[in-house]
Amino acid sequence: MRPLAPSTNALKAPLQAWLAERRHARSDSPEHHPRLHYAWDADAAVLLVDYSPLLGIECLHAVSHWTSGFATLRYAEGLFEPACIRDLWLPFQRDHEDAAFRHWFATLPEELAEALERLPARRYALAVLPQRSEAVRDLILSNATLCFLLHHWAETQGWSEHQLIELAGRKQTEILSALGLPPYRRVLRLIAKLRIGEFDAYEVARLLRVLRQEATCNALVHEPELSCRLVKILEDYPWVAGRPLQRLLCEASNRTLREWINDSLRMGGEAALRELRRCDRPSQVRRLHERLIVEQIEQDGNHRRRFDASGHILAFPPAPFADTASIQAITTPDALQLETQSMRHCVASYTDRVYDGQYAVYKVLEPERLTLGLRLRDGGGVLLDQLKGFANQAPCPQAQAAVEQWLHEQLKAGRS
Repeated sequence: MRPLAPSTNALKAPLQAWLAERRHARSDSPEHHPRLHYAWDADAAVLLVDYSPLLGIECLHAVSHWTSGFATLRYAEGLFEPACIRDLWLPFQRDHEDAAFRHWFATLPEELAEALERLPARRYALAVLPQRSEAVRDLILSNATLCFLLHHWAETQGWSEHQLIELAGRKQTEILSALGLPPYRRVLRLIAKLRIGEFDAYEVARLLRVLRQEATCNALVHEPELSCRLVKILEDYPWVAGRPLQRLLCEASNRTLREWINDSLRMGGEAALRELRRCDRPSQVRRLHERLIVEQIEQDGNHRRRFDASGHILAFPPAPFADTASIQAITTPDALQLETQSMRHCVASYTDRVYDGQYAVYKVLEPERLTLGLRLRDGGGVLLDQLKGFANQAPCPQAQAAVEQWLHEQLKAGRS
């Protein structure tokens, strides 16, 4: 057994006593409930946690109070080992239903707990650092969200705790610069408007990518708040920042508005983008989309063709799945243009993506005439992207189910 760190030596005795007590309790009541059990050792000022009912193996932890830095000791599989509080799945709440947990949590300074409570993650990791650094404590109390972003970035970059603490003591605009963000007070004001509780680790990475665009930050200065949904929209459409279309996309309850925008950009390019920037109602986006479809239908499709060195028209790359009697791949740009003309939608605008191996289009003949679009991922992944009837009408439930079943069978056959 490895020797225990000095900070955890004092935890062994209360953890051994709790272990014996929990074993006795389980033997008296063999019916286990899948929940954590807490106890508060007032003499040692230690929280004791029994994870055994949750994990199905004997596993208990002891965690010291905040002033001692949340030293943590684990007992599992017959061994006592130092552990880390950030790995314990403990809730971060002052009004916890268990009195033992509340006693332990109350060892955190009230103002520190209140500042950290709004964060979505890393709260205990951040709660430990003020014991070691007054600069981190000051940053948490003045701008907990910025401290959270700094901690996230430090972890992703592999920084040491010393590097994080050193940076936390700098001006907040300098911290922004270290995160790759524009080093301005208006960006700090944007960060203060974040509904940060909505952001998981993946969304935080997206948030940093969006805020690194100075033009986007400048366009957002008058926003009352920044939601996770808004950040997702701005990553996909940075040009809508501060424009009416930003609000329309945030309010849209389905994918239709996004589809109109994406189709319009694919069909109309920069000219469509200029018009979309002026749109302030969904009806304007719809009319632009419809007009561009008419233009697609009226084109002869010549400009979409690709040619080999001999001047012959190139066919599309092979579709991922073989034809059936009712679902057949579209294999040439001329056939894709014909599909646009016969079905009165914009599928011909996908020609370049099909040529590039990013997309495949099938015509569905039964149980309903439809056009099927499949997104092709690197490594062979295939996703159903669109299934549309005449003039972009939605398929009937029977046809939707039939196509989904066909795709499921094709994917299953490819894995076998």
